[in-house]
Amino acid sequence: MAERADHPPPPPGPKPSAAASPAPRRTETYVVQVPKEQIYRIPPPENAKLVEQYRNNLDNRRQRRPIIPCLKWTVSISLVAGILAATIAIIYFLVVRPADPSFSVTRLMLKNPNPRSGSPRKPEYDVTMRVDNPSLRMGYSYEAGGKAILAHHGVEIAVGKMKAFDQGYQNTITFQLALKGSHISLPKQIRSSLKGSKDVIPLSLMIEFSVSKTVGELEMGNKSLDVTCDIKVSGLAREARIVSQKCKSKFT
Repeated sequence: MAERADHPPPPPGPKPSAAASPAPRRTETYVVQVPKEQIYRIPPPENAKLVEQYRNNLDNRRQRRPIIPCLKWTVSISLVAGILAATIAIIYFLVVRPADPSFSVTRLMLKNPNPRSGSPRKPEYDVTMRVDNPSLRMGYSYEAGGKAILAHHGVEIAVGKMKAFDQGYQNTITFQLALKGSHISLPKQIRSSLKGSKDVIPLSLMIEFSVSKTVGELEMGNKSLDVTCDIKVSGLAREARIVSQKCKSKFT
C-alpha cells in the first residue's frame, strides 16, 4: 500500500491592508415617467417681470405703428400742398401783379346853392373822380348801388348812389357822382365861400363799392372796397378849386 505523502499546506498569503481603498461603485441611471398633466412649471419671479415688460413693449409698438405711417403721410401731403400753394402764389403775383385802384377828386361843383323861399329843392354837389388801375392783368367791375357821403367837419351834408362801370387793367377812367344835399340850408362856411370868401373848406368824401375782380374771363368774387378822400377846397361860388387832397382805398 502506497504511502500517502503528506504535503505541507501552502503558506498563508499576505493579509489585505486595512488602508486599501474599496473598489469604485458603479453609477446607475433611473428613468421616471410622470404623466404630462401632472407637470407644473413655475418660473422664478424675475422671469415673470421680464415677460410682462416684453409684452408691454410689444403692445406699445403695435399701438405706435399705425400712427407713425399716418403721421408721415400727413406731413408729406402738407409739405407738397404748401409747396404747390407757394408756387401758384408766386406765379400769380408775377403774372397778374394785382394792385388796389387809386382814387382822386378832379372836380367839385355846387349846384342850386340858393334855393328859392319855400322851394323843396336841396343843393347838389357834382363830383368828378379819377380812378387808376395799375394792375398788370387784373380788371375791376364796380357794381351799382354803392353809397357815397360828403361830410363837412364830420357832419353829413350830401349823399348819393354809385353807378356801375368796368375798368380794365393798366387803365385810368373818370366817373361822376351826383350828391344831393342832406339839408336845404348850407353850412355857414360854405355860404361864406359862395359870397366870395377865400377860406379853405375841409370836406370828406366816403364811398363804399361792391367790386368784382377779374383776370381775363375769370371772376374772382365780389369784395367791398372803401374809399376815403380828405379834400380842402375854396371858391365854391363857381367851380371849386381843389387845394389839397388825400385819398385812401382798401378792400375789406
